[in-house]
Amino acid sequence: MGGSGLKASVAAAIVACIWIYNLAFNIPVFIWTDVRVHLFGRISCYPLYDAIYVLIARIINLYVPLVITWTSYIGIIYRLKSSANKVLRFCY
Repeated sequence: MGGSGLKASVAAAIVACIWIYNLAFNIPVFIWTDVRVHLFGRISCYPLYDAIYVLIARIINLYVPLVITWTSYIGIIYRLKSSANKVLRFCY
């Protein structure tokens, strides 16, 4: 009956922060590329930046949302299990 759970506004703010975070890491990748058009309209993108930056950015962009998702799911499972236990206590 308390109000300490994850509210919809907080969840929306977290999702917005993740989007801003991913954009901040990926904008340099889009800026520092050399796009070349070859014969017959084939387009190729060549990086003009350090490959280590791309590797670190991709790892961070995978694991930060993954950890947030896992912790959210663990919280949901915990809530469902505790509410199921309450229902079972009241039924018997």
